[in-house]
Amino acid sequence: MKRFNIIKTVSVAAFTTTLLFASCTGNFDELNTHPTDVYPEDMTPTERVGTLFVAMTRLLNACQENNSQHTEQMVGQYGGYFATTAPWNGTNFGTFNPSADWVDVPYKDMFTEFYPNFQTIKESTGGTGYIYAWASILRVGVMLRVADIYGPIPYSEMGKGEFQVAYDDVKTLYHNMFDDLTRSINVLSAFVQENEGKEVPVAEYDIIYNGDFSKWIKYANSLKLRMAVRIASNTEDTEYAKQMMAEAIDGGVIESNDDNAFFPSMPYNPFWIASDWGDLAINATLSAYMNGYNDPRISKYMNTSTSYREYRGVRMGIKDTSKSVEGSAARYSKPAVTDASPMPVFYAAETYFLKAEAALQGWIAGGTAAAKSYYEQGIQISMNQYGVEIGDYLSSTVVPQGYTDRWNSQNNISFTDVPTVAWENGSNKLQKIITQKWIANYPLGIEAWCDYRRTGYPELFTARDNLSSVGYIGDIDSKRMVRRLPYPTTEKSSNSANVEAAIATMLGGPDTGATDLWWAKKN
Repeated sequence: MKRFNIIKTVSVAAFTTTLLFASCTGNFDELNTHPTDVYPEDMTPTERVGTLFVAMTRLLNACQENNSQHTEQMVGQYGGYFATTAPWNGTNFGTFNPSADWVDVPYKDMFTEFYPNFQTIKESTGGTGYIYAWASILRVGVMLRVADIYGPIPYSEMGKGEFQVAYDDVKTLYHNMFDDLTRSINVLSAFVQENEGKEVPVAEYDIIYNGDFSKWIKYANSLKLRMAVRIASNTEDTEYAKQMMAEAIDGGVIESNDDNAFFPSMPYNPFWIASDWGDLAINATLSAYMNGYNDPRISKYMNTSTSYREYRGVRMGIKDTSKSVEGSAARYSKPAVTDASPMPVFYAAETYFLKAEAALQGWIAGGTAAAKSYYEQGIQISMNQYGVEIGDYLSSTVVPQGYTDRWNSQNNISFTDVPTVAWENGSNKLQKIITQKWIANYPLGIEAWCDYRRTGYPELFTARDNLSSVGYIGDIDSKRMVRRLPYPTTEKSSNSANVEAAIATMLGGPDTGATDLWWAKKN
C-alpha cells in the first residue's frame, strides 16, 4: 500500500468549512496543518480522497502515541485494562484529578483530526455514493467515542456553515447516528451488488478491509448492534433499540474472527511505546480476574514480570506512582504487544455477548437458552481468536478472590461480588455476560468503560487514592468512578452559548465527572 504523509489534509474547497469548524474547537492552526511530505496538488483525485481515509480510520483507536496515551490509556484505564504509571506532577486520570488541558485532549484530537477530512470528502462527493457512505460509517464510529466520553456533542449541525455549532442531546445524537448507519449500509449494499468482482479504486487506502465493502457493512451493523444494546435499558427508547437490533442482526454482523476489524500500527504500536517509556502497565483488576479464572488467554494479554515471572498488574490511582516502581517490567506485567501489533476496532466475540445480553433481556428472541448459547460462543470465539485451547473454562466454578501486591500491601484489595464462568452456577447472568465480554474485548478500554457505566459490571478495583476533591473534574465516588469528562475549556470559550445550552438542557446534571450520561446506570 502507498504511504502518504499529508502536509494539509484540508483541501482548498474545504477551507471555509474548516475555518468555521475552528471556531467551534478554538484550534484552527492544529486543524489546518499536519506533518507532511506530500501536498494534495501533487496527487491524483483518488489519492487525494483515499489518503484522508487512512487518517480518519486511525481515529477508531488512536494510533499516534501521544493521542493514544491521552485517550486509550489515560481515559481508557477507566475500563479496567490498564494503569498509567508516570507521576505527571500528581495530576492523573487514575487518581481522578487530571488537569483541565488533559480533559480537553480526547475531544480536540478526535474532532480536529476527523472533521476537516470528512468535510473534504463530503464536498468532493456531493454527499452521495459509496465513498461518502464509507466516510459516514467512520464518522459514526469516531463521534460515538467522543459522545461516550463527554455526552451531548455537535453532530447534526456540523458542516452547515455556522461559526458556533449547536449540540445534539444523547438520544437525538444516537438516533441521527443510527440513521447515518442505515443510509450507509443501504448505499454500500447496492454498491457491493452492482460491483461484484470489480476492483475498488480506493482499496489500497482501506487499512482495515482492503476495499471489501461487504465487511464494512458487517462492521456498520455491528456498530449499530452495539449502540442499540447500549441504549435499550433506557425505557423511553427500548422499543426503538429493539428495532435497531433486529435491523443490525438481519443485515449481517461480525460473527467470524476473519471479519474482525484491525488496522496496522504506524509506525509503532502505542501501547508498546508507552510500556517502553515506563508509562503503562496492566491493571491489577485484569490480572486478578485472569489469574483467578486460570484464563488460557492470559499470556496473550500480558507479560509476566521479569523478576518473578508472574502475572501481576498495577492498582489504578496510586498518587505517588513512579516509573521506577509501578512502571517497572521487573515488578509488574506489561501489555503483551510488540512494536508491530495491530490496533483493534471490533471483535466477533463482542457480537455474541451483545446478542447474549439482548436475548437475556428479551430484546431479541430466544430467552435464557439463547443467552447461554451466545455467551458460550462468545467465549469460545475469543479463545479461537488468540489460538488457545479452551479446556474446561466454560464449566469453571472458580471465583477470583482479589489482588495482592508483593511490593506494597497498601495496594491489596479483594473482590466483593464476582461471578463464576459456568453459566448454570449463580443467578446473575447479566454479570456473567458483561464480565466475560469485558475480558474478551481487551484492550478496548473506552468500550469497557461504557459497559461499566451502563451496567455496573464487571466489578473493578477502586482507585487506591481518590484525589478528586482537589481536581478539575469534581468530586468522584470511588466505586462509581468517573462517569464522563467535562467539556473542553476551549469549547466553552469559543462555542460558549451552545455549551451552556447543552449543560442546562441536555446533560442532566452539572458539567462534572460525576454526571451520568443518558444511557448510563443511575444508581
